[in-house]
Amino acid sequence: MTDTHSNLPESLFDEYGRKIPGPLTQPVNQVSRRYFRIEQPEIDYGAIFTRISRHLGSPLSLTGDQFAARAKAILAGLAQTPALANMAQGVHVPFFLPRYSHPDLGEAIEQCHVPAVGSAFAEAFPQYRFDNHDKLGAAGKLKIRPGSRHQRLIEKMAETDVVGYYFPCLTEFSLPAVQEQMATLPENLLLAGGYDTCAALVGSPGLLQRRDGYPNLLWLAATQTEKEGVDYYFEAYGQNLTFNRRAHFGQVSEYWASGLVVLG
Repeated sequence: MTDTHSNLPESLFDEYGRKIPGPLTQPVNQVSRRYFRIEQPEIDYGAIFTRISRHLGSPLSLTGDQFAARAKAILAGLAQTPALANMAQGVHVPFFLPRYSHPDLGEAIEQCHVPAVGSAFAEAFPQYRFDNHDKLGAAGKLKIRPGSRHQRLIEKMAETDVVGYYFPCLTEFSLPAVQEQMATLPENLLLAGGYDTCAALVGSPGLLQRRDGYPNLLWLAATQTEKEGVDYYFEAYGQNLTFNRRAHFGQVSEYWASGLVVLG
């Protein structure tokens, strides 16, 4: 069997799980002071499975035990690949997506997945708020970002339940730099978009809760809107959680993060 990772460098991720930027032409902070960061939430596979089933939909055939086994196998596979082993040194949360298909990516996220994030957050944190500030709606406004590999997740979702791990490890990358970086990453790493980021937040609704500092903003980086340089994101506002879109104009900020997903 050919080793698809044999030509990779010793590690693509640092000791904190951040993707080490390659020689990119697009804006990226080569060194991070880690002022903005997300903290690792507790991983309770049973609770995550129940939460996603309740708020996002029951799986077609996936059981809680199967979810846990498949998710743990993802981490085990990364641990056996030196170039990727440090991914799990950073923040990582498991998720599943029930089988689902919709012809309009923006409408699907707007009508199903973002509301599921809101209901899961309200259940976990009734003292705080979830606000969707995107009053104009995402229907007809989203498409897959070229090179993101997000289509693979969407195609798999159309056939069966999907299990994955979400890693918000592309911190302090502009979205053009994220797109550029994807071209050099192993094929099993997918850029996170709307479905997977939402599922991660449904399963772990406290992902952006941080009381001793500020968490990153999470871009839905595998998708792009009808306006160049304007995209969707989740963001903590105090202890509340918000969903919105904003202009970034292809620039970089130490506040920003995008996620990678590994399926299993």
